[in-house]
Amino acid sequence: MTIKTYLGFDVGTKRTGVAIANSLTSSANGIETVTHNKDGSTNWSHLEAIIKQYNPDAFIIGLPLDKENNDQEMTFIARSFGRKLEKRFNVDVLFIDEYLSSSEAKNKLKWHYAHKNADRGEVDKQSAELILQTWLNETTRD
Repeated sequence: MTIKTYLGFDVGTKRTGVAIANSLTSSANGIETVTHNKDGSTNWSHLEAIIKQYNPDAFIIGLPLDKENNDQEMTFIARSFGRKLEKRFNVDVLFIDEYLSSSEAKNKLKWHYAHKNADRGEVDKQSAELILQTWLNETTRD
């Protein structure tokens, strides 16, 4: 039996949450939040270090659709991120609807979005975990 490793991403313009799971346990865990460069560009060096450390078999990216399943600005950003990941690391990229994952993460962490003590990086990491766990729950793997 081959055990596969998956990295999940909650893509943002300032930070991207990262989670990990494998096909043996089918349990996702948030591992890190990547803070992007001040000019708004993706922090590829930090992402590359994570990807090299875990050597994933696939990337799972949350696709932020609105409540009617329509694209929005962040949808295009997430798809662009996915295309760049696939090209840069030659690893399959899969997308899953992430509608309300950030809200669910905030509720799970008992932090309100505007709460002064809310650790936004922790919310992003938790969101990535929820995205990846949803994909694991909805996907049949061999």
